[in-house]
Amino acid sequence: MVDKKIISVVGATGAQGGGLVRAILKQPGDGFRVRALTRKPKSEKAIELASLGAEVVEADLDDPDSLKQAFQGGYGAFCVTNFWEHLSPETEIAQAANMAKAASDVGLTHVIWSNARGHAQMGAP
Repeated sequence: MVDKKIISVVGATGAQGGGLVRAILKQPGDGFRVRALTRKPKSEKAIELASLGAEVVEADLDDPDSLKQAFQGGYGAFCVTNFWEHLSPETEIAQAANMAKAASDVGLTHVIWSNARGHAQMGAP
């Protein structure tokens, strides 16, 4: 049996991340398994994801070491930042940089970054 590739999903208990976790879990034959990253692994939503078959792992976007540990052994990651939680473009960029560095450090093959502000992030009109 071939090992399934691990896709780490940041913000797994939120709308974007949670939707992706569930989508991966609904495709058991696709060669992937999901690692659900959250700051609160004992939360009701995290426990629900674990009961559906996700590997739930604690990670914090402000803690690069926790991200590196959470990405270790993975194939790819879906990374999401939540500007509306802190209302700070600087914090959002720092968190994205933490995820990018951690992903690079452990050698992930594919990484996607999403944010709630969309094109406004880049200063588009």
